[in-house]
Amino acid sequence: MTTVADHQRFHLKAYPDLEDLCTKLGCSLPFSENTSVLGERIAVGKGKETPNRFVVQPMEGFDASVDGTPGELTFRRYLRYARGGAGLIWLEATAVMHEARSNPGQLYIHKGNLDTFRELVRSVKETARKELGREPVLIVQLTHSGRYSKPTGVAAPIIAHRSPVLDPKHNLPDDYPVVTDEYLDRLGDTFVDAARLAHAAGFDGVDIKSCHRYLMSELLASHTREGKYGGSLENRSRLLRETLEKISQEIPELIITTRMNAYDAISYPFGFGVSKDDYRVQDLADPLELIGMLKNIGIGLLNVSIGNPYYNPHFGRPFDFPIKGAAIPREHPLVGLERFVNIVSELQNAHPDLPVIGSGYSWLRHLMPRVVAGIVKEGKATLIGQGRGSFAYPSSVNDILAHGTMDPKKTCVTCSACTQIMRDGGQTGCVVRDSRLYGPRYRMARRFSIDRLQEEARRCRECEEATCTQACPAHVDVPRFIKAFAENDIPRAYEILHQRNVLPEMCAYVCPVEEQCQGGCLEKVFCENPIAVSDIQLVVARTARLQGITGVRVPGKVSGKSMAVIGGGPSGLAFAIRMLEKGHSVHIYEAGDRLGGTPGSTIPVHRFGDGQAEIEAILQPAVDAGRCSVHLQTSFGTDVLVSSLKEQHDGVFIGTGLTAPVSIEALNGYATDALEFLRKVKDKSYGKIPQKVAVVGGGNTAMDAAVAAVNAGARDVFMVYRRSFNEMPAWETERNAVLSAGVHLMVLLQPTGVEMDEGKVTGLRTVRTQLGEPDQDGRRRPEAIPGSETVLPVDLIIEATGQKLSPEDTKNLEGIEVTKKGTIRVDPATFMTSVPGVFAAGDAVNGGTTAVQAIAEGMAAAEAAHKHLSE
Repeated sequence: MTTVADHQRFHLKAYPDLEDLCTKLGCSLPFSENTSVLGERIAVGKGKETPNRFVVQPMEGFDASVDGTPGELTFRRYLRYARGGAGLIWLEATAVMHEARSNPGQLYIHKGNLDTFRELVRSVKETARKELGREPVLIVQLTHSGRYSKPTGVAAPIIAHRSPVLDPKHNLPDDYPVVTDEYLDRLGDTFVDAARLAHAAGFDGVDIKSCHRYLMSELLASHTREGKYGGSLENRSRLLRETLEKISQEIPELIITTRMNAYDAISYPFGFGVSKDDYRVQDLADPLELIGMLKNIGIGLLNVSIGNPYYNPHFGRPFDFPIKGAAIPREHPLVGLERFVNIVSELQNAHPDLPVIGSGYSWLRHLMPRVVAGIVKEGKATLIGQGRGSFAYPSSVNDILAHGTMDPKKTCVTCSACTQIMRDGGQTGCVVRDSRLYGPRYRMARRFSIDRLQEEARRCRECEEATCTQACPAHVDVPRFIKAFAENDIPRAYEILHQRNVLPEMCAYVCPVEEQCQGGCLEKVFCENPIAVSDIQLVVARTARLQGITGVRVPGKVSGKSMAVIGGGPSGLAFAIRMLEKGHSVHIYEAGDRLGGTPGSTIPVHRFGDGQAEIEAILQPAVDAGRCSVHLQTSFGTDVLVSSLKEQHDGVFIGTGLTAPVSIEALNGYATDALEFLRKVKDKSYGKIPQKVAVVGGGNTAMDAAVAAVNAGARDVFMVYRRSFNEMPAWETERNAVLSAGVHLMVLLQPTGVEMDEGKVTGLRTVRTQLGEPDQDGRRRPEAIPGSETVLPVDLIIEATGQKLSPEDTKNLEGIEVTKKGTIRVDPATFMTSVPGVFAAGDAVNGGTTAVQAIAEGMAAAEAAHKHLSE
């Protein structure tokens, strides 16, 4: 081993530069100008041959669906590999059970998605055959993530032994349980079942992952574990060996193999392949003995790795730009590469008849071909693996085989951004070379990463009488919850949020924070960079939900009182949650097929996907306790009446919202209501969108409708607004979204009628306007300009000019007083209507504002209702 040198970034142009650097550092790497050896066919067991020596290593994309099924990006990645020319494609870590997943986006093979895996295999082989005239060998890596298990996005470690090296990094207490022998006994059969599915899907082989400190790898280092899976090498390797043997016996057609850590770089007795005296020195006695055992079982090849991408205290894989929070290795990357090459070489030389895959070459960039050719020529490895390199440059194999060279403008720059996305819980790919796709994903994942947001939280000045709190309609104590988050106390941060806002996850998505909390942040004044309150709120609420601490806390003592809630939107849910916390029973009546109201049913996915997870997590304890019942598809006025509910319950809350559109008379009823349009687009029931669409209005709903129309496939979307851009009531973020989507803004233009042809809309008649004197609302009145009439050719007109209580809803109020504006009249202090015991809040009372305003009102109404019931 060479002496340690300082870490340096890559600054090499040609092979002589690399040779000079090796000489300077005292490194020894082989070189060969004859790269044709890399195109040789290699037997890998079970009668299979790779068409060349290149291997795509298993690099996870974390782009599976919730149930582990390969997604669109998964197919994209592997079809790129298929076209790229590698002789063996090693499918990324695929969990064998849900709890074994390291990420909610990790692949997980089961009977329910076997057909999709089968299609993935078929597509990869067919694509390679059609475009290159050859098929790659396909191996799938089956895994249990062990201490890195995180199936819901929250860490749920399953550990094989206690480790004073790694346990503190995972914040595991001293009494954290170690996985039982009985669990491991069952796990072997689970791996075999997954191998059967892999065979049915068409894979040529299976790898039982035993690297990077996942469960099987941790078992290999379980020197301190008692029982049949710890202590001796025979015991530590028992699960790996017996699982591979069972697969070989039951599915003899499959190649069996493992990607194994030969050297952990973790101190003995908690590391594998390390010297007992110095973890910085490898001792390959155990790995070599284990390889002999595996050869007797019949493995067809061996994939070698070293180190741990999550733990590199001194050195590890060569990289240039360390991921956030990782220490820079205390050595030159070339020294790390030499170590990797030498370890693989020692294993290969000890077992020359076994194809061994080397890796770790990405740092060499375009200088890789001659080095790996030299490695093969000198027998230091049989096959050449590329992990990050394949992410960045999937066609590199074609280039090397055709020309013996690589394009330096396409190679991996070893920035580890792909690893950073993984750590942040995003979908992984090459951020640099595939930036159009993965650049936004990287930025989004970084935006919501806990480590970055905690840095952001520490900027908070913890103001007294904080202006951010004053700007929040719910008056959330923003500085307190931000401080708790900065101190990594998620439960306390969530509790502070919950005190004033019982649906914080929903509000983090849909609140106009620029107008509210963030708009009131002093940092906006000082540096135009307010604290990212909504991002922090979202992470706190989402993490708390995944940790199982958001459920409504129903008191043991029952009040004996029950409340009927009409409408399952923000105000109704807020009222229900607070009443449940007071010990009352609640019965929710919702006209739609799910709870959540307007945010859940109409706000587009790009702003708010689905609030069901938060709502269900909060209400479930009350439902399980029999304190809450939910009646969906139950219409106000048809299925339930205020009078009958008042007879059945001790009180009634009305949170129906505003259900009827405010229509422009000139459109003659030929326009589509914006909320109805948004609802159908979101649930994918609208059908084919017309190519030319006009959206009439300038509020948030109009903006959402315009963006939704673009995303649904409309070629030209026109936003028609009778006042100026500055007078549009939409929030700044909504306006920006419309501009980014490419919507055509047509301001100072007023609709005057509709053009029709054979019953179909063909155009919107309009007239230009100019702004006159302010009206009663203080905005300058639009005035038509004579002679400026024109027709805008469109196929669909969407009307987004506001909502109101429908005449039917007003009738269903059964005499409850309404205001001149057509909203429900309530006592502003108690939210009680003109009928005692009947309360109302939300849009039906305030005329339509924000979700957080509706929530605040619903919570206030619940406090008053509780007091009323207690009198």
